[in-house]
Amino acid sequence: MKVYKVSLYGLFLLLVLGTLLFPASVLAQGSGYYTVSQGDKRVQITPLAGAAAAKDFYNLTDSQSNTGLEETNTAVLFLYRNTATGDVSLFVLLSGKGGTAGSTTIKLSGVPAGAGFIVQDDGPVDFREVWDLTPPTGNISWVWDDGKADGMVLGPLGTEFEMTAYPQFTSGITAVKFLTGDLKAPKTVDLNLIDPIILKGTTNKPPQVSFTTAPAKPHINEPITFDASATVASNGTIAEYAWDFNGDGIFDQTTKDPVVTHTYTVAGTKSVTLKATDSNGAIARKTVSLNISDLAVKVTRTISTVSALPGSTFKVVVRIEPEMDLAGVGLEEKLPVGWKIKPLENAGAAFKRAAVQWVFIDKVKAGTTKVISYEVTVPQSSELVATTLPVCFDITGTFQARTPALEIPVAGDKTVEITDALPLKTAIAHLVPRVGDDSKDTIDLRLSQKIAPNQLKRALEMWQNDEYVPWTQGSTIDLEGMKEISAYAYTCTPVDVDLPKVPQANISAVRTIATPVPCNNVLLNYIGSDGNPAGNTFTVKVEISADQDMYGVGLAEDLPTGWKVTPIENDGFMYKRSQVEWVFPSKMPAGTMKTIIYQVEVPQTQAVETSASDPCYVSSDDIQGTVDSALPCQDTHVTGDKTVVISDSVPVIVAISRWDVDNDTIDINLSDKISFQQVQRAIAFWLEDGVVPRTGGQTVTYETLKTIIAYWLTNTDICDPLPGAVKGACDGGAACAPCGNK
Repeated sequence: MKVYKVSLYGLFLLLVLGTLLFPASVLAQGSGYYTVSQGDKRVQITPLAGAAAAKDFYNLTDSQSNTGLEETNTAVLFLYRNTATGDVSLFVLLSGKGGTAGSTTIKLSGVPAGAGFIVQDDGPVDFREVWDLTPPTGNISWVWDDGKADGMVLGPLGTEFEMTAYPQFTSGITAVKFLTGDLKAPKTVDLNLIDPIILKGTTNKPPQVSFTTAPAKPHINEPITFDASATVASNGTIAEYAWDFNGDGIFDQTTKDPVVTHTYTVAGTKSVTLKATDSNGAIARKTVSLNISDLAVKVTRTISTVSALPGSTFKVVVRIEPEMDLAGVGLEEKLPVGWKIKPLENAGAAFKRAAVQWVFIDKVKAGTTKVISYEVTVPQSSELVATTLPVCFDITGTFQARTPALEIPVAGDKTVEITDALPLKTAIAHLVPRVGDDSKDTIDLRLSQKIAPNQLKRALEMWQNDEYVPWTQGSTIDLEGMKEISAYAYTCTPVDVDLPKVPQANISAVRTIATPVPCNNVLLNYIGSDGNPAGNTFTVKVEISADQDMYGVGLAEDLPTGWKVTPIENDGFMYKRSQVEWVFPSKMPAGTMKTIIYQVEVPQTQAVETSASDPCYVSSDDIQGTVDSALPCQDTHVTGDKTVVISDSVPVIVAISRWDVDNDTIDINLSDKISFQQVQRAIAFWLEDGVVPRTGGQTVTYETLKTIIAYWLTNTDICDPLPGAVKGACDGGAACAPCGNK
């Protein structure tokens, strides 16, 4: 074993050498704490470390970097630590081989003193580029061609810095990445192309910042507690808390206490930032978004009517719904001059009649509802401030609290129109229906503005009988008004607001007419076998459906003057005889079919005039109709049959099909098919050239007889075409014209 002796001088040299080498060894191992931030993203990063100097690692060759970390059309950024010197620098690599041409500008702030360009890719050689740097600011612009790349190295950055890069990737860059970790297998932090990029380095690990807010749903004018007690220092203690309550970058309050309060006077989303500084000077921030609601309390007024008559009384209800505890609460209502108030419910508050004010002695708890109601009597016409009617008056009010301090106007209803005639909807919503025929309908404006079932029922009676509605100056309800009233009633909509908005429906309304004689013929002056008129009545069927729910559905049929309508089937509709109108007073569900059937009687006294040129009488009359609804608000014309032919004669083929062989006369109750006996009688008419009764002087011609025989042999209804497309009796053939074949 050998023993080496070291002199005191030699020991001294070793100590000096160790002292000189110590900083390099520490730096080589890595020190400091680094973060990259962009917007709400904040990530701790580790510089890529290597033994090569930054310039050598960049390896500028052929006017572009060769680090092996380049990516086509991508901006790659990272911090690089030289393990030999400990220097940290910023690398910016723009695109890579095979990329498209591009340009980028980056403005810098917070550049550490002593930092400079270690690598200027292209640099002054390319006149298109800008390289300005005077710490703490800088401005660099790159331009590169197809297949090329660009970049730089900036450093050394030192151990304490906070540098912000404002990028403008004009072209050639489609993604931004920041690398961290192992040089040979770095991890990626994805950044966007727009927001500033903040790089921060410190020798101390920053605090872990955290804070809470209370209440959970804050409102304006309400103190909010911000508690940063959960914020902890990585080394040492938290020395200072700085708060930016509105996101403007200015710290509004700095304190050593982790708990502070702040009150917002304007609603909206607020950006709140806490900056915590530890006893070693390390700083960290946290930013959160806080939604501040408009009101800490909802105060709404409801007035029982939108219109009133002089001397009438209506009801007012004020609802107070706080979302927080309130103390020192008051409500003040302001009514027009001369209007009298009668309190109904004070919700535990003290009421001062002379000032129309309420004060709550107790605290108003969050989540409770306080209801104040009162009646208002309008002065008589002679006592009103206004001299002419109608005129509108407002009721306004203010709600106040001392803790927290707030003052807000009462929302909701405020305007009442004083008039000498109520709108129909308003009158029906406040109608007190009569009880029995010997009593009268009355109006109570204190009732709700929703139409109740008993009010709707009475409105339907008024519509059917054209009765006057009270307090409306003699107005009656027409079809449009009745449909609207029905819609309001069945949708439970207050009459002072619009009906709900709904999509348009596909409405189908089809009319079918069944006459006693084929071809929609109405035969005047025909007496049946029982001695009574029988040819002047016919039946109408209207089928109504829609592809969605409808409210306030109505049918209006327009018939010639003097025609008498008798309803047979209304299918839930209410019928108004004087106007030939129907209203369905409830909801008509989607997909249902409603059928209305009625009988029409054409007056026998309808004139039947003859002339030399037209020895018989033929006229056509149309029935026009409309189906519409109040909700959705739309209408459609009734389709299908609409025309009836008024005549005192029939086509020859029709007469033969209706011939009563036994009694040798016409019987319109017979069928549309021709029998053998009827063919024999037609042959007799043909052989004798005899005029066929009730045909306007027509005879059976050669062509007509062949057609009659064909209908008999094929057993075809006379209104259907014969096999082979021969026209039927209702198709306008010459043989069927009532007066055209003499």
